[in-house]
Amino acid sequence: MIKINIVRAEDNYLEAVVQGETYTLFAPLIEYLLKRPDVEYAMYDVDHPLTQNVRFRIKTKGKPPLDVIKDAVNAILKDIEELENGFLHSS
Repeated sequence: MIKINIVRAEDNYLEAVVQGETYTLFAPLIEYLLKRPDVEYAMYDVDHPLTQNVRFRIKTKGKPPLDVIKDAVNAILKDIEELENGFLHSS
């Protein structure tokens, strides 16, 4: 189970510690976030693979970080759905 602890939240900055996850979730999330023009930076650090704790940071340009994260997650889900449909309709 993933547990999110917000460490610092400001208008254009969010820092959180996420327990129960590692690179699997955050690598694609960071990739999608960094493609967005409203993201100044986004990064994560894994303290140790066995503890499965990620420190996630994002700084945005004018848009609330949670809104930007939500948009990025929706873009990931849309791409996954398109990939799934591609496989289902390829045979």
